[in-house]
Amino acid sequence: MGKRLRDPVHGLIVFDETDQLRVDPLAWSLIDAPEFQRLRRIRQLGVSEFTFSGAVHTRFAHSIGVFHTARTLVKIIQREMIRNQQHYDEQKAKIALIAALLHDLGHGPFSHTFEGVQESRGVKKRHEQWTADIIRNPDGGIRPLLESFEAGTTEKVAVLLEKEDPEDIYHAIVSSSFDADRLDYLQRDKLMTGTGAGAIDFDWLIENVRVAEIELDAPDEVGNDFRKVPTFCLTKKALPAAEQFLLARYTLHQQVYFHKATRCVEHMIGKLLRAIARLAAGKKADHRKTGLPDEHPLLSFFSRSDETISSYLAIDDAVVIGSLDAMSRAKDPVVSDTARRLRDRDLYKTLDLAEFGEDQGRQRSKLRRITNDNKTKIASEEVLIDDKASIGIYAEIGGDEERMHKKLHILDGGEPQEISKLSSLIDALVTKKQFTRLYFADVADRDAARQ
Repeated sequence: MGKRLRDPVHGLIVFDETDQLRVDPLAWSLIDAPEFQRLRRIRQLGVSEFTFSGAVHTRFAHSIGVFHTARTLVKIIQREMIRNQQHYDEQKAKIALIAALLHDLGHGPFSHTFEGVQESRGVKKRHEQWTADIIRNPDGGIRPLLESFEAGTTEKVAVLLEKEDPEDIYHAIVSSSFDADRLDYLQRDKLMTGTGAGAIDFDWLIENVRVAEIELDAPDEVGNDFRKVPTFCLTKKALPAAEQFLLARYTLHQQVYFHKATRCVEHMIGKLLRAIARLAAGKKADHRKTGLPDEHPLLSFFSRSDETISSYLAIDDAVVIGSLDAMSRAKDPVVSDTARRLRDRDLYKTLDLAEFGEDQGRQRSKLRRITNDNKTKIASEEVLIDDKASIGIYAEIGGDEERMHKKLHILDGGEPQEISKLSSLIDALVTKKQFTRLYFADVADRDAARQ
């Protein structure tokens, strides 16, 4: 017997009460913790529902899907350890499974958009560090459950999620080219947005996963040799499916994650949150101008010089979206106008420099002219510039996709090769394509910039 959840991607997800590792009962308890339940109020795709009406799935559902997928990857590791006559480390497998479930606890409202707002305020704390802090929090609901499961589990899970470079195959479950996170979100985002292009033959890919050592980008600390680590690779016969897997990911970035309307909304929310932060903090703080009550979670968070876990956990997508009506009546014109526009979906108007052709020199020339003509409005954020995004086969928002362990490898003659060396199709998409867009509060300014 066990607990069951129905999932649109994976079907029936069962938490077995008789699980020998005892991870399933722990996972069910962790799901009930307030920190995990908060993920119900954070959209997996942030503001993509402004463009794709079905994209309302949450990081709550995604995280459970990641845990389910991680169990599949653990079984692959078990199989591969037996095949290679190597030791299977049950303890490390358990830590990886727990880490997979909890990996998104630290996301703020609108995820990477919020991180960008924080960075503009001089705060560079990423969601991975927030996740580790939430797990370690002695006053939270996660740590007691982990420690009652097995002493020391809290620190092991937090450390695993903080690591940038992998150390063993168990780390690959939560951070690799074929980790449980992307295996879930690519399928989930494709389904929930209704994106038809690209295909993911999940069963065939899983059937052809093997474990092999690859060289990392940086040499080890002892000498000049490149450090080798085991990771998930695919057999040569899975090459066509691997190509489609990466193409599906490329298409999602092109059509969904970097959609012009979605990016526009992200920049508008960033503008709104920066304005709230400006009014909430400092000696000249004026909460009344925000339209929000003094005890509002956004004001509590932005007014603090020492951001606490409790103030961070109190803010989520629902808090921001639910406050748009109040902020639309703010005395501050930036707050009121931006909030009203977001509430009513009265978005800024987009100008994509690609309209002037693909020649980069011509685009830069046009951008210089537009920025010179709109200096004042750019300074006041009546014109927003989006020049931080690029699309490539390994593109990732807020990620570290240039790292070797994040790239897909195919076994060729028993040796792992990065897929672009074997596929001309993938090689053609390795070079990133930069794009620049401008978002105008006034359609007349946008039309003038087009001239």
